[in-house]
Amino acid sequence: MRVKGFILLICTLLLSGCWDEKQYRDVTNVSLAGLEGTPGNYKAQFAFPVYVDGAISYTTVTGHGISTRGAKNSTNTSQGLDTAELEVLLLADDAAKNDIYPYLDVLFRDPRNRLSANMAVVEGELAPYFEPIKGKGEDISTFYTQLIDTAARYTLVPKIDLQQTCTILFAEDITLALPYIRMDEESGMPTIAGTALFNDQREFTGEVLDRKESAILMLLQKKKGKFSRLDFLWKEGAQESPLSINIMAIKKDWKISDNQINASYKLKVSVEEFPHDSLNKKKTKKDVEDFISKELTKNFTAVVKKLQEAKSDAVGFGQPVRAFHPKLWERGDWGDTFSEIPIQVKVKVEMMRTGILN
Repeated sequence: MRVKGFILLICTLLLSGCWDEKQYRDVTNVSLAGLEGTPGNYKAQFAFPVYVDGAISYTTVTGHGISTRGAKNSTNTSQGLDTAELEVLLLADDAAKNDIYPYLDVLFRDPRNRLSANMAVVEGELAPYFEPIKGKGEDISTFYTQLIDTAARYTLVPKIDLQQTCTILFAEDITLALPYIRMDEESGMPTIAGTALFNDQREFTGEVLDRKESAILMLLQKKKGKFSRLDFLWKEGAQESPLSINIMAIKKDWKISDNQINASYKLKVSVEEFPHDSLNKKKTKKDVEDFISKELTKNFTAVVKKLQEAKSDAVGFGQPVRAFHPKLWERGDWGDTFSEIPIQVKVKVEMMRTGILN
């Protein structure tokens, strides 16, 4: 009996296999994809590596269809396109002004797809973003991955992948914000321009936070990257001096009532540039701390106002409201409530490091 059981176990192992196995010779692995067009008239572009004459180069193909899958299936390739190793997905800004979920649905339904791929919105048509980048080689998918990762590391844009995008799209208490990329007029290269704001209808509002505003948004979310540097112009009488700081730590304290939100932030910073110097003097240090606190309070307030005007709660104020303030949450659509409720922001800065000169 034991022998039969052992034989049965061995046979079971021999018969088992990978349910989702695909041979590389049967598919073309897409590393970069882009979507544009309108519902019912989608256009998709796909970039993938090919091995020719002992070297790897990259090819781009385009497809059209009434759906994302239809557009992918219409491409003229000798092998089927596979997005299981997708690294970056770009979405044209005109397409993003529609509900973006129908563009993405096929990527979420196939369990083989890679949901850790980066997402970004691009300005204008997709075609220029798929051309080889001068001085960067042909591997444009790696270029965009590094571009977004670096910007996120320096707290310039949110780091959002496909899985996080899907989670936020179906959340009622926070709205989506994605990196926004445009072509730089001088270099002709794609560059991070800021952050694209979405509303609770899963549509791009057309509003874009610039790079500094994007950094402030990340601080409002308490999601700073490894580095978070901000620049100011310090004035004392007729003298002016550049002042650069790095945010070391953030604490936030939100007090919410049915009529108002008070958002307080305490930031610990280090000074990285300040030619005016004299930070070893208590008065100068106190003056600089008060100056930065005042400037950041204005910056934070301006970004919150811009979010309210766009009805885009990218900070996530709605999450504690939904959890602990049912009267406020049930007042109506959160996008409308968020745009109308007074939000008071206050920032307090504590200088922890002033540089080796002191």
